[in-house]
Order: sequence, then structure tokens, then C-alpha cells
Amino acid sequence: MAKVGALTPPGQSDDKRCAHRASLALRRAKLVCQSGEYLTLLRDVSELGVGLGFMHDVPPEPRVLLKLANDMTYPVERVWTGKRQAGYRFGSQVTLEEFLRENSQYASRPLRLDFSAPMRITDGRHRYDARLLDLSSEGAKVTCAVDLQVGRMLSLDLDGMPPQLAQVRWSEGKRSGLKFHAPIDSEELATCALLHQPFDKTRSSGFTKLLAKARAA
Repeated sequence: MAKVGALTPPGQSDDKRCAHRASLALRRAKLVCQSGEYLTLLRDVSELGVGLGFMHDVPPEPRVLLKLANDMTYPVERVWTGKRQAGYRFGSQVTLEEFLRENSQYASRPLRLDFSAPMRITDGRHRYDARLLDLSSEGAKVTCAVDLQVGRMLSLDLDGMPPQLAQVRWSEGKRSGLKFHAPIDSEELATCALLHQPFDKTRSSGFTKLLAKARAA
């Protein structure tokens, strides 16, 4: 079967394409693998598949999940790989209009990468050990043994990322949401996620169940 649209590597002839292609303004999404969650950029899409760009090597797992910012999830299978880019075939039928529209009840919520990592929080003269729960370009969700006061400005230190000044936006028990004073860029976010989720490590997660659920949807 001929490769078409997003399933064709850049530079190859695509004269026989029969699926609609849509150009995307490098929208952010994430690839959910057994080893973790990785930031990716949507390059182009057709009814058959999607072309993705990365800020590091392409994740080696061939069958993974593509998750958009609105939490819509699609099982995909890699069909070609290039330098920091790859093409994936959809594992189920996709409505292109819905994919492109990417409606969400959380229109202003940035894409979040769910992974856990040790970190440190400095509040004035006090320094606390904490744990990251998820990370986005605009902030983080953390857990800390000490209650963090809403509205408080803190300093956040996480390996793989420059120190960040952040404000506590909400706090529920030991969990808190922090908003960065200045957003981090896509490359910083991607690099930090890869550092804490190396490809050769498989994390304990519900990946298999999530994959089965996405295929059944």
C-alpha cells in the first residue's frame, strides 16, 4: 500500500495522495509511551496518519498513544523515522475535522506532561523537598509535606531545567499548583521530560489499559 500524506517521509514524492492533508502551526501534543510522556509537535495530518516533530531523538517504541491538549487520545503506529521527526499511522478511524478543531472545556489549559521527579522548593529562608507530579510550559503540579500558601512566590529547582520563580495558585492538602513567573520554552520542557524518563526505562503505569481503551473508543 502506498504511503500518503503524513505517512510519507519529507522529500519523497506524494503525487498519489488520496487523503486530505492539513498543515498545522506546530501545535503541541504528547506521545505516551511505556517509558513516559514526551512533548511532540504536530507537523501535518491526514485521515490515515500524522507527522510529528521532536526536540530530541524519536521515542523508539513503535506503537504508542498520541494525546492532544484536550485529552483526545489516538493509538498510532510508527511507519517511518527521520532526524527528530517521524510519521505514524492511526490505529483507528479518525475524524479529521474533530482532530483539527481540538475543542476542549479547558481552552486555556496548557499541555501537561505527567511524570514524577524529585525537586526542591525555596520559600524565603526555608527549603523543602518536594515531588513533581506534572509539568507544562506554564507551571507544575507538586506534592510537598509542607502546606504551601496560596499566592506565595516560591523558587522551584528541578534537575534538567533552570530555576523557576513560581506562584502558588491553588493548594489541596499536600498537592499544589504552581504557575511560573515566565513560561519555559518547548525545548526546555522536552529536554527535562526526557532526562527524567529515559527511553530505556519502563515506568509502572496503566499504559496497556490506556492503549486498549483508546483502541476501543
